Amino acid sequence: MKSLPILLALCCLIFAGCQTVPKVAETQSAQTPEVDEEPLGGNFLIKYVNPLRGGEESTELRFNEASEGFSGAFISPRGETPLKNVVLESDGSVTANFTIRDYYFDLNALIDGDNISGEFRGPRDISFSGSRLK
Repeated sequence: MKSLPILLALCCLIFAGCQTVPKVAETQSAQTPEVDEEPLGGNFLIKYVNPLRGGEESTELRFNEASEGFSGAFISPRGETPLKNVVLESDGSVTANFTIRDYYFDLNALIDGDNISGEFRGPRDISFSGSRLK
């Protein structure tokens, strides 16, 4: 009979502990601020050296985020060329491909905040870098 009060007290402690753990977890999660993620999509002004002309040129890369996936375009003075197979990863890496005047290019880039750098791989490899247009 002496063990019944001890067992009852032990059960009360366990029950009280079960009620305390969720309350502590709720308090801690309420104190954790949510981090706003920067969108990976956007328009970027990039610069590169044109291998045919030898001079520096600027053009625009656009990446769109949508619920059904990603899209984009290579926008130059000659017009807009859609990007195909666009993949934007959460680490900022981007892959896509496009064709300009029967020349096929693979795009590999890294978006780091408002900056982008990468390479067009095709008949000639072209490195580029740029920044987000605001």
